Amino acid sequence: MLRKILDKIKNADFILVTLSTVACSAMSFVFSVYNKRIVATHPLGIYSTCLLAQTYMNYAQFGVLNAYNRDYPQALGRKDYDEANRLKNTAMTFMLIVYAIVFVVFEMWVAIHYSGRIGADIDSTQYAFGYMLCPIMILLKSFDDMSNSTVRMNGHYNKSAAIGFVRTILALTIGVIAINVAGYYGLYAMTFSSALLGILFFRSEAFKGAKLTFDWNFMKVMIIGGLPLLINSLIWTIVQSVDKFVILGFLSTDDLGVYSVPLMGFTTMVLVPQTISQVFYIKISHLYGANHDETELLDKAAYFSRVTSFISGGACIFVYFVMPIFVHFFMPMYTEGTKATQILVIGVAIYATTMLYGNIFSVLKLNKSLIANSVALCIFNAIFSSGLVLFVDRSINMVAIGTGLSYGLYSLLLVIKLSKRFKFSFWKLIVNSWGPAVGIIIPGLLIYQLVF
Repeated sequence: MLRKILDKIKNADFILVTLSTVACSAMSFVFSVYNKRIVATHPLGIYSTCLLAQTYMNYAQFGVLNAYNRDYPQALGRKDYDEANRLKNTAMTFMLIVYAIVFVVFEMWVAIHYSGRIGADIDSTQYAFGYMLCPIMILLKSFDDMSNSTVRMNGHYNKSAAIGFVRTILALTIGVIAINVAGYYGLYAMTFSSALLGILFFRSEAFKGAKLTFDWNFMKVMIIGGLPLLINSLIWTIVQSVDKFVILGFLSTDDLGVYSVPLMGFTTMVLVPQTISQVFYIKISHLYGANHDETELLDKAAYFSRVTSFISGGACIFVYFVMPIFVHFFMPMYTEGTKATQILVIGVAIYATTMLYGNIFSVLKLNKSLIANSVALCIFNAIFSSGLVLFVDRSINMVAIGTGLSYGLYSLLLVIKLSKRFKFSFWKLIVNSWGPAVGIIIPGLLIYQLVF
């Protein structure tokens, strides 16, 4: 009996990973709420600006990590373990070299740019501190991501889930203590400690037998193979940064701090769909590496999208109803971000239902389509976000409307392109993805208007 229960738990890997991710993100959410009770909008805007720099530092690895995450599970699917180890060793070596260079260059820039102002000016001191941590944090975060994904790609989803849960509890504790002691300077503690703990906990499996391998020719192969994925990811990061750049360009640092509330809503909305998408990506990579059946990929995507759509619709209405009350009681300094949050989550909920479809382009190495899709989203976001702010109203609400519209259009674009390319039913794709979510969201919004 016990054996059967254990087998069922093992087979329910994607559910356990999802539950663990939800729990971990809930703890991150708690930390985010807690820090907004202590840190005002302006320093939080500085923190958000520094995190933008850290985000773009991630692309210094030139697509090697992207190639690893795509090719490693396919090598395992072929049972080509020598190739899998070669991929791991090369990726690890290349990232160590690149991020060591980034560290030296960026720390020199901080020292020169803020020379004479550190300690004398509060804003400059806070910016310098945040920028100084960026190369260190991105090094730790990259190896944490690599080790976690390696454990999952090895098939140990439950181990990944358990470690993720434990390390997040520890990181949350460290973060809360740090922010009480240091205020703004403690904002970075949870992310820093979480990445470091992840590496320590995952290292025994993820880096077992790994060694530095200066195989320059293979590094070039990985860069060439991963560069299209990196470009797509970079464009995607630009898309997710457009709203922040619009705020920094046309509004203020304080507004960026307030906009962190809508971003919390965004994170809540994509949490479960993104987790399912990550697990799905690994599973279909194994599947496609074994039998190269494109139709089966689309059938699997339609099934998982239907599940995701129900979850996205429910999450959207939950956030829409709860966020105003929640912000009022727990983040009173950030109440100006409530309406923008409600606006943004609707568009993001629609996008989240088709997140799985985007993975198919990556698995099948349809690099041109992958990049074209992301460029389209980037253009949509830039036009809508900046246009509404410039010509309608200079407020974060306009930024939220523009961002939500762009994600909705991108979602529709994915469905259209998949349907045409693989001659798959458009209505089957759209009904499985948008259908359940729309069926939940529209009645929910009507009820909200009647009640409030």
